[in-house]
Amino acid sequence: MAINKTTKFILVSFIILFFGCTPKISEHFEHNNYIKNYSIHIVNDSLELYFKSPADIIYTTDKNELKKVIRHSKFKLKHSVLAYGKTDEPPYEYFVATSKNNKHNYPKNIIVFDTLINNRLIQFIGNPLTENSKNTLEIDLRNIFKSLEVGKSYRKEISTVMDIVKKHQNSNKFFAILNELSEFPTYDKQEEWTKLQMQLTFSSFLGNNKFYDKHLTDLESRFKPNDTISKLIEKYSVFDSKVIDTIVLEAEKHKIVMINENHFYPNHRLLISDLLKQLKKIGYSYLALEALNIKQDSLLNLDDSYPTLKTGFYTSEQNYSNVIRQAKELGYEFIAYENSDLNKNREVGQAENLYNKTFKLNPDCKVLVLAGIDHILEKPTKRGKEWMASIFKEKYNIDPLTISQTHLNSYRKEINTTYGIINSKHFNNDRLQSVDYFVLNNKINNLTENLHTFSYLNKSENEVQIVLFYENEILNKYDFHNKVPYFTSIVKSGEKYNLSINKNCKVYLYTFDKNGKRIDKQLITLTN
Repeated sequence: MAINKTTKFILVSFIILFFGCTPKISEHFEHNNYIKNYSIHIVNDSLELYFKSPADIIYTTDKNELKKVIRHSKFKLKHSVLAYGKTDEPPYEYFVATSKNNKHNYPKNIIVFDTLINNRLIQFIGNPLTENSKNTLEIDLRNIFKSLEVGKSYRKEISTVMDIVKKHQNSNKFFAILNELSEFPTYDKQEEWTKLQMQLTFSSFLGNNKFYDKHLTDLESRFKPNDTISKLIEKYSVFDSKVIDTIVLEAEKHKIVMINENHFYPNHRLLISDLLKQLKKIGYSYLALEALNIKQDSLLNLDDSYPTLKTGFYTSEQNYSNVIRQAKELGYEFIAYENSDLNKNREVGQAENLYNKTFKLNPDCKVLVLAGIDHILEKPTKRGKEWMASIFKEKYNIDPLTISQTHLNSYRKEINTTYGIINSKHFNNDRLQSVDYFVLNNKINNLTENLHTFSYLNKSENEVQIVLFYENEILNKYDFHNKVPYFTSIVKSGEKYNLSINKNCKVYLYTFDKNGKRIDKQLITLTN
């Protein structure tokens, strides 16, 4: 079919109009890394470029979202956009654009700082979204522009994964922390491993969720089982209620029970929860927790006390905090035994603190200990390194009952029960014979047991962290910032979630988005 001149003109005009309006995004956009600590640092390795901005600016990292922003911009962007950020305090937005072409003049209300480096024009283009934000924008944009470095010196020793952890060590907005960790770029294998551990830790703080499942799969996919160990587990293990019975029966023969955990397997704390009442009945009265910060045991031992974010880093996880609450109700006395003497070997310091706070004061007492992975080993390594349990045993002549949940943890999927336990005597291996028993732990978080439920619908457009606090632990309306929730998880947009509510007390409910912004707040009783 022939196309007449008028039709051809319209068609060409449409093509020019359409492609002329197509947002221009720099080919280097997807190489931006956004590193957040007390500022946001933007590093682009492909351009050898660095600059930093205030921490409250939110950057668009999705290419399609950036296209929408450029299309709806009140002014026309001539050059390719490398970065875009926006803030509401005060309201302004800014673009970073790059080009090898000449400068482009923007409307008078638009603030522009630019420079020419190696024949490349770099422009910082600020748009005040309200009249009273113009002065702040100009100051911020000038500082952002001054921080620009391009060339061989562009790379900065900015921060590490642990800087993020340290910054948020007294926060219960675990979803926001996890989100920040996930966006943190890593430059070597060691930092990648540290990042994975911290992602596992903070996603584990959020109960059952897709993020924890993913990171755990990433970790456990590296494991290859040993057939000999698998066969021994199948042949000699006992399961479920017999596991608790076995531990309690053995505990009667000892004055101290040491159980370990992997810090990013929160279900390891559920074994302690299942043991507390029965061990109390046979005389155990001290609960020694490696994770307690210095002097926090004294505070927990006060009447009407409860765990806070200052109690310890790992005690901020809900299973851990609930173990503390349960133990307090049962009348246990808490012991913090971590070594704080920088001039003393850590294992020696732990053993001494544990003894001095318990048996030295009360020789007839019984003590339950929850420790990190290898601290409960009763034998030194081949290189002669001694652990807390072996030092404690030798120095004070008190034989602990040692139970590991970690050293055979990767085999737990080979049993189809909640718990399994096997005596170490069945293994012909010095390391595996360094404890008395191994527990395989498949216990699932389930707070609905013996509690009533409250149905909550997430009406927001995005998934949120939902957080529950006991009313008696919230002293004023801002107090939730430094408290430990008894329950927290992630709820998808439009999802209805059955929450566990204690019938004897009121509960505060909060929700936070992935940036830590509060979305919802309610006071819940069984009547509402």
